[in-house]
Amino acid sequence: MGNSGLALIANLRDIDGGSVTAQFVVTTAAGVTVPVPQATTVSSGGTSTTVVRAADLPTGAYKWKVRARDEEGAYSAFTVGCAFNVDADPPMDPVTVTEEDTPDLPPQRVRTRVRLTFKNPATDLAGFCWDIGRPLSVSSTPCGGNRWIPLVNGATQATVDVDLALWPTHTLEVEAFDKAGNRTQTTDTVLRVYPASFIYPAGQTPLNPTRKDLLGDLNGDGFVDLLGPEADGGLRLYSGNGAGRVQMRLVGDAGWKDALIAHGGDFVGFTTPTGVPDGFEDVIARLSDNKLYVYPGNGLGTPLSEVRRELSPPPGLGSKGWGRLQQIIAPGDLDQRAADGFMKGNDLAAVECVDDACTGARLRIYSGRTKPDGSPDQTAPFDFKAPAYTGGATWKNYEILGIGDQNGDGVKDILARNKIDGNLYLYAGKIGADGKFGLAPRTTYATGGWRPADRPLIVSHGNAQGAVVNKTITDEGQVIPYKQFQPKAGDEQGDLWTTTPADPKRVVNYVDGAGKPATTTCPTGCLLFYPGGPTGLKQPQLVGASGWATSVTHLF
Repeated sequence: MGNSGLALIANLRDIDGGSVTAQFVVTTAAGVTVPVPQATTVSSGGTSTTVVRAADLPTGAYKWKVRARDEEGAYSAFTVGCAFNVDADPPMDPVTVTEEDTPDLPPQRVRTRVRLTFKNPATDLAGFCWDIGRPLSVSSTPCGGNRWIPLVNGATQATVDVDLALWPTHTLEVEAFDKAGNRTQTTDTVLRVYPASFIYPAGQTPLNPTRKDLLGDLNGDGFVDLLGPEADGGLRLYSGNGAGRVQMRLVGDAGWKDALIAHGGDFVGFTTPTGVPDGFEDVIARLSDNKLYVYPGNGLGTPLSEVRRELSPPPGLGSKGWGRLQQIIAPGDLDQRAADGFMKGNDLAAVECVDDACTGARLRIYSGRTKPDGSPDQTAPFDFKAPAYTGGATWKNYEILGIGDQNGDGVKDILARNKIDGNLYLYAGKIGADGKFGLAPRTTYATGGWRPADRPLIVSHGNAQGAVVNKTITDEGQVIPYKQFQPKAGDEQGDLWTTTPADPKRVVNYVDGAGKPATTTCPTGCLLFYPGGPTGLKQPQLVGASGWATSVTHLF
């Protein structure tokens, strides 16, 4: 054992009943007695404990034994002595950090993955503990997950892949643990980082600088991504590939059960609440505590819980506050509010119960607030006092989707699932003569088969089909390389994903990679991708063949 102290525990029993106390004796190998604090007194059948201080157990060999004393002062016999060893001396040298055995750590760009090598000359190492951007725990227990790098016997170094998500510097902390649990002093390594580069929307170039990721893109690769809470509270990121398929990884361990989530824009930065935000897509979430939070994104798909910020509800929601929310989405600049402080702001749309009993629900659009330089207003990201749009109280049985501009008029539209009749309805967005956003009368976008029992989960972040291409532009004789997202020709409108129920008997129709009709069954639920069009959906593609009714509870 290491220099953590020694907990001694004994289960005591007296045939006469009453209370009993353990008398622990600890000695060195030479027979010298070690101070042991008085153990607890317990009822017969209970567990008596005490803790020997680490300071009283220097490196060496020891024995311990215990006996019981009853209320009358009578003692039992001692147990057989048990031997143990203490290694209270941590490795003397600090950990060194290099990049793939290169002494220097050259600057890297944000969202670059670097391979670092940790070294320590001690020969009895158990592993390395590391983290980036936040201090290591002072606990004697090594950190968990991928922050703990175990070593085989005799090994003195290990490599780890580190994703850089903060500029201009990252501070990496690393410690080595020996097999006794002793740790080295913390090594702080400063990694120099260049600012992020962003993928440009179609039609934009570095001559119109962009300072944020594309709408719906959580990891900066140019493609729309999804978030899915697990039943046990974990959070999954489903990274899109520009063709409807997704790849999963866990980005949250706990706390996301029953959350309402939205992502669609950069609202805050995770380094400072007063400067220009970082350009990374953030996450808005109403958790099970009925509080609404904004989670800064790290540019790699992870919402940062440790620096989340709570958003206060409007007084009109009453004492239940954000508990009245049925749904939230972040559709980007939906209302096109042109007044100072709102130009090109990323909005928040919400379906809210009109009262605590939820006798009806309204659709509200809270405008995204911006500063004079056009960046998001971190101190107040949304205008909760004066909604840009408030629909009637008829939205209780609807689920809204930020489908994008389906009719090509330059104003984003809303797609809504009617949970009762099972239809999808398109509500075209319009800007009135007064400059205010509104919705045109609905048109039927898809008929039947869209009830939650038929398509449990449904989500859209606009157009999800396209490719990221490398391009160049010349400005005053300088050739500037950049990346641009190009929508798939003929599929520029918004698309959607939906799941099927877990039903081994239900036949699911789709089209295969060649566009030919096909069928399957989905005993544990499938994921379908529907390309969107101006007036309706195209035939679905099968992009997930199992687990979609059992792995996540929602898709956002």
